[in-house]
Amino acid sequence: MDIIIAVGAVIAAVVVGVVIIGAALRSMRPRSPEPHVFTPSPTMARSVASSSTSTASASQLTPAAIAEIDRLVASGHKIHAIKLYRQHTGVRLQEAKDRIDHWSVSTTAPHLAAVSNASAVHSSITATPSSVRGALPASVSSEVDRLVSADQKIHAIKLVREHTGLGLKESKDVVEAWPRPRRL
Repeated sequence: MDIIIAVGAVIAAVVVGVVIIGAALRSMRPRSPEPHVFTPSPTMARSVASSSTSTASASQLTPAAIAEIDRLVASGHKIHAIKLYRQHTGVRLQEAKDRIDHWSVSTTAPHLAAVSNASAVHSSITATPSSVRGALPASVSSEVDRLVSADQKIHAIKLVREHTGLGLKESKDVVEAWPRPRRL
């Protein structure tokens, strides 16, 4: 009789263990997503209204602002283009970034390069040392001469970038092709 009770207790313990393990495994099983019922909150209504006004304000960019953003995007100055876009439209940073990332240079907007802050270097396709030298003030050109002759190319590149708005590669190419002043 003692053996029957012992076997019954072991069988009961095994059954309880199987039930516990089954419940644990069932709770770990992935579930299908429950349907979400959309209920707009008062703050959601305000954000929807602000996003619709930002779309309307984005379409109200002035031709001068479009031309300036075109110039900045074409020259690779996306951060400045994003700032300018935000100033003129009032959109959030992420919206402005997304818009500038997908910006295509306008072919219909009037390009006001002569009115904008673009110098001759910005509008030229390839910058040459002579075109850059002509666009720079005389003091800056002489400083670049001094830096190039002293083999301080990094400082010369920084100076050219600072005063022309060229990218790093273009400035490096200009400085490397910069004529070395003759030493006496």
